[in-house]
Amino acid sequence: MKKYLGIICLLYSLLLFYLIKTNLLKNFLAPNMHIYIIITLFILFIMFLVNVFSDNKHTKFIISDLVLLLPIALIIISGDGKLTIDFASNRSSNINMEFTKKIDKKVSKKEANKVEIEDNKEETNDSNKTEDVEIDNLDIYFDVKDSFYLDLANYMTYSKKSIENEGKTIRVRGFVMTDENYLPNGYFAIGKYGVSCCTADAGYTGFVVKQDNYNIKNNAWYEIEGYLERLTDLSGFDILAIKIANIREIDGSKEEQYVYPCYTYNNGNCSEITKYNLGF
Repeated sequence: MKKYLGIICLLYSLLLFYLIKTNLLKNFLAPNMHIYIIITLFILFIMFLVNVFSDNKHTKFIISDLVLLLPIALIIISGDGKLTIDFASNRSSNINMEFTKKIDKKVSKKEANKVEIEDNKEETNDSNKTEDVEIDNLDIYFDVKDSFYLDLANYMTYSKKSIENEGKTIRVRGFVMTDENYLPNGYFAIGKYGVSCCTADAGYTGFVVKQDNYNIKNNAWYEIEGYLERLTDLSGFDILAIKIANIREIDGSKEEQYVYPCYTYNNGNCSEITKYNLGF
């Protein structure tokens, strides 16, 4: 038995322990997958004990065995496992890409007066607005948390029932994408990387926001509050977008970059999103 294989198993065990202990594992795998890594850690440690303390004769090391160290080297090279923000523009996104430049904007009667007041206030400002704008204190309905970020973004984009929430208020945090290859003129997206299993399947997941001449920095992090508006393209496809009421730039280094399906949080019960009665 190759006793040096035991040392390699120990290295893998220590690496996995480090990722778990420092909470960096979430940058590689969805939370519901972590249990399998913990089990693997124990198996590798047992293999280390068996190989190193076995009485079997030591087998000579060969160069080809170095391939066993390749995954360790790749993880070390990847650093903390976070993707660059520019990566978002190169991955397919689940924000609606079928917009036309002719968009029919509709606002619910319930919020029409509030939006009209906001428009009047906006007209008094310069056309090139600052990043941080505060109009009023909103009574937030959708306070978007990481635990249901991915699910709510999908709902707003793909569910026909989502239009029933037109006029409701929302607060969301994320980084901005303004790539014109994905978005129509006058709109940008705010979102995070959505991950189903591991970061290899990460894709930009977010909400569409009306530009309204705000001086938005591409790839910068923001917190946005606003009203949900209906957008209808020429094909008749409806989607909800955010009309900004309050916006401020935030420190992205303190934010979670990845979001996962709600069943991977809170013991898999999706309790934080069920309170909105969205039908799933």
